[in-house]
Amino acid sequence: MITLSDDEVALLRSLLTSLRSIKVRDIDKALVILARNDARNNPTGGN
Repeated sequence: MITLSDDEVALLRSLLTSLRSIKVRDIDKALVILARNDARNNPTGGN
């Protein structure tokens, strides 16, 4: 177990609140866009 400072707890709470408001469909759209961009920049499929 780790100990978090008050600032770290506040940051985590803020991140989780923001993530909660994002819809799954929006995340899926972002992943598709990133995959397309990756395919264009890396046509051989390697990383």
